[in-house]
Amino acid sequence: MLASIRKFSKSFLAKIFIALIALPFILWGMGDVFTSGKQNVLVEINDDKINSKDFVSYLQKINLSPEQVSSLGESRIFDDILTNYISEKIISIETKKKGFALSDESLMKILVNDKAFQKEKKFSRTKYEKFLLKNRFTAPTYEKYIKNAELKGQLLNYYSGGIKLPKFLINDLYKKENKIIEIEYLDLNKIYSKNILKEEDINKFYEDNKSLFNERFISFRYLELLPKYLTDKKTFDEDYFKKLDELENEIIDGKTFDAIITGNEKFVKKINLVNSRKISKDGKEIEEINSKLFSKIFIIKEKNTPQFINLDDKYYVVEIIEDKNLNLTLNDKSLKDTIIAQLKIRYKIDQNKILLEKINNKKLNNIEIAKLSQDNNVPLTKVKINGINDTINFDKDLVKKIYSQNSNEIFVLSDGFLRKNFLVKILKNTDPQINPNSEDYKKYIEKANTEYISKIYKSYDKYINENYEIDLNEKVVERLKNSF
Repeated sequence: MLASIRKFSKSFLAKIFIALIALPFILWGMGDVFTSGKQNVLVEINDDKINSKDFVSYLQKINLSPEQVSSLGESRIFDDILTNYISEKIISIETKKKGFALSDESLMKILVNDKAFQKEKKFSRTKYEKFLLKNRFTAPTYEKYIKNAELKGQLLNYYSGGIKLPKFLINDLYKKENKIIEIEYLDLNKIYSKNILKEEDINKFYEDNKSLFNERFISFRYLELLPKYLTDKKTFDEDYFKKLDELENEIIDGKTFDAIITGNEKFVKKINLVNSRKISKDGKEIEEINSKLFSKIFIIKEKNTPQFINLDDKYYVVEIIEDKNLNLTLNDKSLKDTIIAQLKIRYKIDQNKILLEKINNKKLNNIEIAKLSQDNNVPLTKVKINGINDTINFDKDLVKKIYSQNSNEIFVLSDGFLRKNFLVKILKNTDPQINPNSEDYKKYIEKANTEYISKIYKSYDKYINENYEIDLNEKVVERLKNSF
């Protein structure tokens, strides 16, 4: 049932109606906290007061698992269920306002025709009662649930049912998505790549942002606990593991690193000031230590306290001897590469901004574009795009942006990370014709209806905002959460 509730509360775009109400409710931020005198009122919807007892009864019908119940007060499930509950209450008010009703006869037809309750294509009272027992429903409770669902369907149909759009709207949508667009474009990345970053620019960026380039560095020493160090043998025998146990207990009892490794000092390895990427303070990569072992060492926070590590059937004693935050230097290749990448992005942003200002001020015409192409030895390219799904020359998101522009427009076309940048001019649009008897036409009837219904729903959201005031008693909510 919980899965059904979750699905139900999130399925507005899937033509389930709960989100018509849930969305504005969420946008309101769940109302103000109540004052005294309303200790058992969970929520007020206009003049309707809903007490906490009703909500608890609602919770009991959801069939949560013991684990979900135990974590209910600390999880988002509670808020999701509460949002859905209040949404259902508003829908119930709306259906009554509109005079929707479901007769007992109609309800019986719904149950009788449900294939889940049929045997040999006939209603089976036994299957129905088994279903109720399995899901811990009483017949009146389940029938009320079905009735409410049907009334919600009537509410949805009231606002969106029976729509028949005129042909010109369907044709316009088809033309909008399938028109043939001829463009001319300049690949700006080929121009931007000619910009050579100077070392002084990199250094300046580093100095201006030095405080951001701070990272944790540690110095540590460690010894792999081989048999020859612990038992003077080469084998991992019973004496070795007995010695390991003793050593681990000694560490717990507070024995120092030096005392533990006595006699094996020359085998201890030491690494000075290295960051989480195994890069030393002078920018060199530390290769002599296993990466998995290093990852375990780097999460140790205690200084001057030996730690016992078991990794892949190998055993180590480790001690952090220094732990500090240091400014990275430009000797760190990763840092320098990051700065270069940032400077390149900033350059693209600045150059795109210059072009946009020229476009907005009507100072970028065909002559200027041709000059930009010639001066940088980057050719202008002409292509034809055969519909919004044609991704031969540009990816889907860029094609959508092109299709949002008008004929003869000049614009800068970029992806979200400025990895692709183009200066584009739309040369020509050619509108296609659609056969009203084709399968495509049927698809576009449905698509146009969906878009139109979406606009109706947005209007309905506004209506809900204007006509329903929701006040949630936060104190009661907290009390309910704390009861789990």
